[in-house]
Amino acid sequence: MTNSEKELIEKLNKLIAVNLDNSNLTGDEIYRELAVSRSQLFRVVKEHAQLSISLYVRHRKLLKAKELLDSSDLKISEITYQIGIDSPQSFSKYFTQEFGVSPSEYRKNKVSTHQNTTVDTLELEEPPFIIDHNIPVLTSDLHNRHPLHVPKKYLYFGVILAVFMVIALGFYFTQNKTVLLPKTETLAVENTDNSIAVLPFKNLGTPATAIFADGLMEQVHSSLAHIAELKVISKTSSMLFRDSKSAVSQIAHELHVGYILVGSILQIDKKVKVSVELIKGAEDRTIWTKNYDGEAQNVIAFMNKVAKEIAGELHQKLSAQLSERLDKVPTTYLEAYNEYLQGKQLLLTRESSKVEACLLKFDAAIAMDPNFSLAYSNKAAAYYSLGNMQQIARDSSFKLAEKAALTAIRLDAENGMAYAVLANIYKDQNKWEQALTTLQIALKHSPNDAQINYWYSIMLRSIGKFEKAIQYSTKAIGLDPLHSIALIGHIGNCSYARRFDLAQKAIKDGELLFNDAYMLHWAIAFYHIHLEDYDNALKEFQKGQLLNPKLKDFDMMIAYTQAKLGHTEWAKVYLHSLTPTVNNYTKFATVYAGLGDKEQCLKYLEMGAALNIVPEYFKVSPLFKLLHSEKRFEDILQKFGFLNPAFAMQM
Repeated sequence: MTNSEKELIEKLNKLIAVNLDNSNLTGDEIYRELAVSRSQLFRVVKEHAQLSISLYVRHRKLLKAKELLDSSDLKISEITYQIGIDSPQSFSKYFTQEFGVSPSEYRKNKVSTHQNTTVDTLELEEPPFIIDHNIPVLTSDLHNRHPLHVPKKYLYFGVILAVFMVIALGFYFTQNKTVLLPKTETLAVENTDNSIAVLPFKNLGTPATAIFADGLMEQVHSSLAHIAELKVISKTSSMLFRDSKSAVSQIAHELHVGYILVGSILQIDKKVKVSVELIKGAEDRTIWTKNYDGEAQNVIAFMNKVAKEIAGELHQKLSAQLSERLDKVPTTYLEAYNEYLQGKQLLLTRESSKVEACLLKFDAAIAMDPNFSLAYSNKAAAYYSLGNMQQIARDSSFKLAEKAALTAIRLDAENGMAYAVLANIYKDQNKWEQALTTLQIALKHSPNDAQINYWYSIMLRSIGKFEKAIQYSTKAIGLDPLHSIALIGHIGNCSYARRFDLAQKAIKDGELLFNDAYMLHWAIAFYHIHLEDYDNALKEFQKGQLLNPKLKDFDMMIAYTQAKLGHTEWAKVYLHSLTPTVNNYTKFATVYAGLGDKEQCLKYLEMGAALNIVPEYFKVSPLFKLLHSEKRFEDILQKFGFLNPAFAMQM
């Protein structure tokens, strides 16, 4: 950060301090007072704190609130109004999100004796019942009010009324099947001018043209996602609202965005009609529309034009380089584009037979357009997946995937997914420095790709960069709030970082949204392992096994936790059931670690290492904590590059 940028942050901090009790301190007022543009301030604040401007203002206010809780006897409600937050309920919610504990609990932890409170004083902190904070709360102009003194009878009436309202709201949202979103930390972005979701375009033609409609939605989404300063919600989450009857304002609230793009497409032979509409979410108000009526082969260029005009509407200044990128079309051959779209749909199933079939579609697209970079990068992803699914030998899958990815990059040096596939190959080959560098390039070209952000967080976890891992998994959740994998990975990152407060929040969100996902229970079990709570870890592994009995790693982890609980016979029976083959070396090492047998554990780890096989997250895994002082363990870490000093410099 330059000196001028540091000075700007200092000025912003002083402005917030002077306006601490002003609940209406808005972005426009800040830009005017500081004499800077919206984009400049957004960029500097994002680089400094990884927060939007509105969240940064709140962050500074909450730091002051924490200071007041430490140094004063002010009531919660008094502190609420001193820092310009509209209600004690909102203050409690924001404080808990920021520090992992409610204001009252924080004060109790700081003060050894409880302070007396009068019954007649309405001191609102945390309600004694559960409130879903994702439900929007309408507030009037509360910031000028002062703490109220309410007679006892009205206090009781208010509590009864509040309980009734919660029950009524709960019934309403149950009936309307509202999607409840996880509350993300640190990088979560509220409804701001810098966030948008592109909803699935409505297909007005025959079912056969539905894939083409999705492809055009993907094209405008992909173009917008290149704009680093703009938060663009992942297609995975947006697709869940394909047939939603919810109001646009509700969808914007659930996806935490300021704007929604909707569209409709009618394709008849080689003619196509497209209509797109940009809506300000909170107001459910259309602010911009665009229509196209012409040849289908020209519609992709039209969608790129739509993306550039939307960027202008959202006050995003495009560099000459980015503007030129948004003018590019993936292919000018409509038939090749259709084959590519069909291949992508097959690839997304992650079913081995369909992944094999998608290769034929990508090859057909490439035959029609040999310069089709996206077809090559998706072909690389397909080969990589087949290796992971053991449909082809991993060495073969790596070679085929690498060849396709490098071809994609040769055709388009800014193909983020091609770099990401290469990075995963390097990671699996234990080429950690190459993997990290390549994934950083992928993020440079695809900053809004939730999957790439998630992959980077997992890679950072593997080398012990836990706080940075949390940063990127949080961003992945913000970009794809309704996808289970990012949240599950985030639980793991928080657990490894020993940020158990954040892990607990993510677990609650996961249990609400994805409780039938077996990997969620795997992640929760490891959370308990980090706490050395092996009883609850065992229960979670057993839940996961019920959901996916085919995954044999559950047997391994159940044996490990049984061993940690002192049920050694159980573990020994499991060990006797294993054949001493290379595929079982990790299982042997893990269960012997549970039994506390260092010698046998190291023996199997060394046997695996001789064949270039080590357990997942080997360097940081709590399973092998008993070996951390052993030189033989360090030798394995050294062999696989985990002790590379360049990591520290790179981060």
